[in-house]
Amino acid sequence: AMSLGKMLASSNSAKLGGVVAVVLLLWGSTKQDRGETKRKFAKTNRQKGRSKGGNVDAQFIEKIKQLLKVAVPSYSSKEFKYLIILTLLLVLRTQMSIWLADVNGKIVKSIVEKNFNLFLYRVFNLMLFSIPSSAVNSGMDYFSKLLSVSFRERITDYFHESYLQRMFYYKICNLDSRIQNPDQRLTQDADKWAHSLSSLYLNITKPVLDIILFSKKLAELVGWEGPALTIGWYFVSGIIIRLISPSFGQLTAAEQKIEGEYRSKHTDLLNHAEEIAFYNGSDWEKKHINDKFIELINHIKFILYKRFLMGIFDSMLVKYGAVLVGYTVVGLPVFGPGSEAYLKSIGNDPTQITKDYVRNSSLLINLAKAIGRIVVSYKDLQNLAGYTTLIHEMDEVLADLKSGKFHRTQVTQQVEGDQVTSKAVTKINDMTNKGEIIYADNLKFVDVPILSPNGDILVPKMNFEIKPGMNLMITGPNGCGKSSLFRIMGELWPLTGGTVYKPSQDKIFYIPQRPYLPNGTLRDQLIYPHTPEECKDRGQNDQDLFKILEVVKLAYLVDREGGWDKENDWNDVLSGGEKQRMAMGRLIYHKPNYAILDECTSAVSIDVEGLLYSHMKNSGITLITVSHRDTLWKYHEFLLKFKGDKDYEFGPMPEDRRK
Repeated sequence: AMSLGKMLASSNSAKLGGVVAVVLLLWGSTKQDRGETKRKFAKTNRQKGRSKGGNVDAQFIEKIKQLLKVAVPSYSSKEFKYLIILTLLLVLRTQMSIWLADVNGKIVKSIVEKNFNLFLYRVFNLMLFSIPSSAVNSGMDYFSKLLSVSFRERITDYFHESYLQRMFYYKICNLDSRIQNPDQRLTQDADKWAHSLSSLYLNITKPVLDIILFSKKLAELVGWEGPALTIGWYFVSGIIIRLISPSFGQLTAAEQKIEGEYRSKHTDLLNHAEEIAFYNGSDWEKKHINDKFIELINHIKFILYKRFLMGIFDSMLVKYGAVLVGYTVVGLPVFGPGSEAYLKSIGNDPTQITKDYVRNSSLLINLAKAIGRIVVSYKDLQNLAGYTTLIHEMDEVLADLKSGKFHRTQVTQQVEGDQVTSKAVTKINDMTNKGEIIYADNLKFVDVPILSPNGDILVPKMNFEIKPGMNLMITGPNGCGKSSLFRIMGELWPLTGGTVYKPSQDKIFYIPQRPYLPNGTLRDQLIYPHTPEECKDRGQNDQDLFKILEVVKLAYLVDREGGWDKENDWNDVLSGGEKQRMAMGRLIYHKPNYAILDECTSAVSIDVEGLLYSHMKNSGITLITVSHRDTLWKYHEFLLKFKGDKDYEFGPMPEDRRK
C-alpha cells in the first residue's frame, strides 16, 4: 500500500511538473513579443490619444444610450418587436430545459429500475422534445442575426443622412483630422457594432432568464441554499475577474484603428500607383506598409496574450471552482440539514435518489453555465464598448461639422536652447458660417477672407466681381489661396466672413486636373451626376450626347467600347487626355453659367484645347481658369493674380496677354 501511494504521489508530481514546465515555456516564448508590443501600444496611446474611450464606464453608458435611440427608435419599431420575440423564445427555451432535466432524471431512473418499456417510453418523449427544441434554437439564432442586420440598417441610414449631405463626406477628411478612415467606420465598424450589440442582448438576457427560472426550480428541490451558494461563488469570481481584467474594449478600439490605417496604406498605394512607380518608391511604400502591418500583428498578439492569461483565471474560477460548488449543492438533499426528511419522503429508494441527483445536477449545470456566461460576457461588453467608442466618435465629428467646428492636427516647432523639436498639436478651428451667401446671376466677393484648412489667413479680405461673359484667369504661387478660393465658390468650405454673391450649385461646374470617372456605363461618364432618366427629362438623347463627344474628339469611344451601355473601369480604359476631354464633354452637357477649370487640359494637345475653350465661350459659359499654359491667356478678359504675401490684384487682362 505504501509503495502504491508513493507511485501515485510520484505520478501526480510528474504531471504537475509537466504542467508547470509547459506554462513556463509559453511564458518565455511570448515574453519578448509582449514587451515590444506593450511598449508600442503605450507609445501609440500617447501619440494618438487612444487611451480615451473603449472602457465600460459612465461615458460608455451615455454613448450607448444615444446610439440605442437610433438602433431602436420606438416601441413600435421592428427592432423592438424582434427583441420581444427573442425574449419569448428565451423564456420558452429555459422552460424546455427545465422539463428536459426532469426527463433525463426519469430516463436514468428507468435504467436503474431495469424497466425496459418505461425506458423506451421516456426516450420516445425525449425524441419528440427535439422537434420544438430545434425550432426554438433555430428561431433564436435567426432573430438574433435579423436584429443585428436591423441595427446595422438603422445606424447606417442614420449616418448616411448626415455624412452624404452638405458635402460632409469631403469635410470630414479635408477639414477635420480626427477620423482618417470614415469608410471603415461606416462599413466594417458599423457591422461589428451591430453584431456585438445583438449578440450581447442574447448573451445577457438568456443567462439572466436561466438564472431566475433555474434558481426558482432548484430552490423548490434543494432549498434556497443551493442557488444562493452557486450565485455567491460566481459573484465573487466576477469581482476578481473585473479587478484583473485588462481593458479589452480599449484594445479592440485600437485594433480597429490600426486595421483601418493599414488598409488605408494599401488604398493609397493603388490610388497613386502610377506616381509611385515613376518615383520608384516601391521600397519606401514597402517599408511603411510592412511597419504598419507589424504594428497590427504585434497588437493582435498582445490582445491574444492578455486573453490567454484571462482564460487561465476564467477556467480556474468559472469552470473548476464551479465543479466543487456544484457537488456541494447536489449533495445537500442527502447530506444537508434536511436530509432526514428527504430520505424519509422517498423511503431511501436509491433509484429515486439517482433520479433526483441527475435532475438536480442538470439544473445546476444549466444554472452554472448561465452564471458563467454572465461573468464571461463582461469581455463581450468591453468589445461593445470599443466599437461604441468608434461609432460614437463618428457621430460627434459629424455634429461638430454641422456647427462649423473642425479639429486639425498640426505640427508645431518648439525651440529649447539649441534644440528644435516638433510636436503634433490638435487645434480646434471655429469655421462657422459667419459670412453670408446670396444667390445671384453674377459672382461677387465682398470682404471675404481666404483661409487655409488649418485656419491660417491667406488673404484677409478679397473683393472682386465677375459677371456673365467676363472670363477670368487666375495665377499665383502654390499655397497662396487659389484652391481655397475655388472651394469657397463651390461651398466646400464654410464662409467665415464677408458676403459672396454666386449662382446656385447647379450653375457652377468644377473640373479638376484628374477628373472623377464613376463605375457605370459610357453614358454615365458624360452625364454624371445625372441619371439616364434625368438626361431624358432635359430633352437629350444618345444622338445629342454623340454630338458632344464629337466636339471633344471622343466620338470613336462609342464603337471602340461597345456602345453607350457598356460598363467598364473607365479610369483604366481611358488615357489621361481622354479622361480630361470626357470631363470637358461633361461640362458641355451640363452647360453651367460658370466653369471652374483647374489645370483640366494639362494632358490635352494645344490645338484640341483651343477648340474646346472656343466652343465653351461660344456656348455662353463663363470661364474661370487656373493653368500654367500661356496659350490659354487669350481666352480670358480678366486676371486675378495672387502675389503670395496675403495680397492680390484684380483687373483687365493686359493687352499683350490677349494675343
